[in-house]
Amino acid sequence: MMSYLLIFLFLTSIFCNVAFGLGPNLYPLRLILPVTLLYFSVLFFQKTILLREKLQINLIVLLSILFFLYSFLQTSIVSYLRFDLFGAHYELNAILNYAFLAGLTVTIYLIIITKKDLFFKQIKYSILLFYFAYTLYAIYEIISGHHLSTSDLVDAPWWMRHVPTVVYFNSNDFAAVFTMMFMFLLSSFDKDKTQKAFFILAIFTVHILIIYYSQSRLALIMSLLFFIYRYPYNIFKLIGLSLLGVLFFWIFSNDSSFMQTLDSFVALKDDLRFSERQSTSVRLYLYKYALISPLSNFGLGFGIDYSAEYFRTINDANLHNIINPHSYILELLINSGVLVVLFNISINAILLVRNWSNKNYDLFVQIIIYNLLLFSSSSSIFLWPIYLFFIVYICKTSHKSTT
Repeated sequence: MMSYLLIFLFLTSIFCNVAFGLGPNLYPLRLILPVTLLYFSVLFFQKTILLREKLQINLIVLLSILFFLYSFLQTSIVSYLRFDLFGAHYELNAILNYAFLAGLTVTIYLIIITKKDLFFKQIKYSILLFYFAYTLYAIYEIISGHHLSTSDLVDAPWWMRHVPTVVYFNSNDFAAVFTMMFMFLLSSFDKDKTQKAFFILAIFTVHILIIYYSQSRLALIMSLLFFIYRYPYNIFKLIGLSLLGVLFFWIFSNDSSFMQTLDSFVALKDDLRFSERQSTSVRLYLYKYALISPLSNFGLGFGIDYSAEYFRTINDANLHNIINPHSYILELLINSGVLVVLFNISINAILLVRNWSNKNYDLFVQIIIYNLLLFSSSSSIFLWPIYLFFIVYICKTSHKSTT
């Protein structure tokens, strides 16, 4: 009972992100993680030392543990040396977040090792619960323009506020996690693709509308590609129903209403370009400077959450004062260095090869889209759910490789 409760609270704290805290830096994960880590550490000790149960850890799981261990050690050592030798400044909150990130990954592995079946049973329903909660709150934000205090839109002009962020700082972070949940749920609850077409199309339509309002082009494209991959025939049904709806509307409406509807579709096409933000060109310059960052630190990285400070030192008007890397892998490059990035890419490559060779195509596609979505969020390093999904992909790959 205690394991069940703690796993639920732990997953809840991950999907609440930094919202619903008791103070600015005392959010749910910081309250739940220490208790959960201690409890499952005791269970691990009991299982391995007292009961002398033999641990069977797959190679890919072991490599992922080594990746996180090496990443945390190198980034921490580099941060200490830069602070001691060059007086580099690191935010206390960033250091605390990084310590909790280490605790988060350790706790996920401990739970999977000690209560694997319970964890994978609970995670499906926890993600379902939060996907439903995210959907309701996103619709509320779109209609009302009201946001939680953790959103960057909470004090924005009213005309900008009708964009969903839910519990995240910005809409891109929300859209990335929301799409990961969408893929996971369809693969988990409709594994054999037996759900009724109407039900699937209704879920897809609501999801796409919310992602559209989030203004995340990449999340929108990835959602469409995943749905087309998984339900190619339903896409044709959706197109057919849409054409019938347009025809019905054209027959029974007056000319002015029909023309207004066509104008709305033209506006929709223009909105999808989001050209007024010039986000594509800005990202290209962000990526350019991120890729050359190892030249300034011998490929070792700048240390804990230093990417924003790195971009502040660059005097280039093409960046438009944007200091977030907009890419997890490039943020990792700036903060942790070349070897950590190569380690991360190697693990993802192994995951893809394993799943392709074992014909786990759903997982194969999810991992590709997961990595592409990490180019959508503005700053991913402390986006807690992405680590949960990454470790889940690793453990699912490990399980399917051994069965």
